[in-house]
Amino acid sequence: MSNPDLTPEETEALEWLLALEEDPPARDILARFEAWKLATDANARAWARVSRVYTAIGETMPLHEGTWRPFVPEHRDPAGAGVRLAAARRGPPRRQIWAGAGLAACVALAWVVFDPPMRLLLVADDLTGAGETKVIDLADGGAVTLAPRSAIVFEGGHSSRHVRLLQGEAWFDVRHDATRPFRVAARDLQVTDIGTRFDVRLGGAETDVSVEAGAVQVGTDNVSAISETLTAGQTLSVSTTHFISRDAIDPSLVAGWRDGVLTVHNRPMRDVIEDIRSWYRGVLIVRGGGMAARRVTGLYDLHHPEAAIRALAAAYGGRVIRVTPWVIIFING
Repeated sequence: MSNPDLTPEETEALEWLLALEEDPPARDILARFEAWKLATDANARAWARVSRVYTAIGETMPLHEGTWRPFVPEHRDPAGAGVRLAAARRGPPRRQIWAGAGLAACVALAWVVFDPPMRLLLVADDLTGAGETKVIDLADGGAVTLAPRSAIVFEGGHSSRHVRLLQGEAWFDVRHDATRPFRVAARDLQVTDIGTRFDVRLGGAETDVSVEAGAVQVGTDNVSAISETLTAGQTLSVSTTHFISRDAIDPSLVAGWRDGVLTVHNRPMRDVIEDIRSWYRGVLIVRGGGMAARRVTGLYDLHHPEAAIRALAAAYGGRVIRVTPWVIIFING
């Protein structure tokens, strides 16, 4: 199996999950599993993450359960089945909901299509699913609005003024306090308010900061070239390879997604598709290369994400294929 959101070690961990649930297991399976897990720290960390998902799946119900549940075999665990995995991860035994490979397949599927993703459920303080926005009131009277499929963590609790954006996009309305600056971390960027309303977005290719009102200070510990102040109507984009671009925007268009409108100016196609994908409650599969390099400009209706994807395809030479009522494929070029 493969998925762009998984590391190679996580993919191997999921394969081990399937192998450990085989009945009967290969004679040397546990020994080989232990050797793999102890071979590198990355393997051990990947197994720990997959194990947490395995535990959580019995307690958390995914948004799309109605889609995949009819295809999952549901029967009682044969005597001894599932104990092997519990022993392998040195965790307490628990009642199996699905047995054998059916359960392992659910864990693998959950890792990919749970909404929100399972890994975010384990670490985020607040998060949103597809097509969902959420307003979080801050202790100081300000507020954070999360875009769909976004997640944040308050470093030090909800009263903290230090926030990390884990995924997606968020708009901040900050009450300025010179003695306790409000900071947002996104990848290696640090955004510090100077009494402002601003938006921070984590894209696949870029991290974007846009200011609606007031000003922010943008800096980073890793890229010495970034240290500047943005004021209303200014944006800063930093690529994952640390390429910096600056632009101007009508301040009224900052975080237009709060009104269901995506305004795009010279953005990577991959990031625009990800923005639209966040509003689509089904599965959007993307095929074709060149999306990181191709730049997009346009206005898209996020309340109708399939129509937005079709408009993007029509404007830039792509194709959209509907597979089922809940699966569409975007083909670039």
